Amino acid sequence: MEGQGGEVRMINDFLRGDWHGLKTTFPVASGGIHPGLVKRNIEVLGNDIVIQAGGGIHGHPDGTRSGAKAMRQAIESSMKGRSIEDYAETHEELKKAIEYWGTA
Repeated sequence: MEGQGGEVRMINDFLRGDWHGLKTTFPVASGGIHPGLVKRNIEVLGNDIVIQAGGGIHGHPDGTRSGAKAMRQAIESSMKGRSIEDYAETHEELKKAIEYWGTA
């Protein structure tokens, strides 16, 4: 998220508002997204979003497959209401991702 949380929320609310007959928009989190940022993006934008995470998947220290697993594990931890750090204790791909990139 480039802007501050309040600014992003305001834009998100505006874009999801009444567009007088036009279809609503679908928020997309993109650009520099890695597993450590997933929870914050979901907190701000809700869980009905697209997370485009090219570098956050392909840049994982153990490769693309581990990056995809780490991203999924980050989503799972958020959806289950668990902290990413606790979830990473039993999910090696996620652990390596947050060691590499950190968290929000």
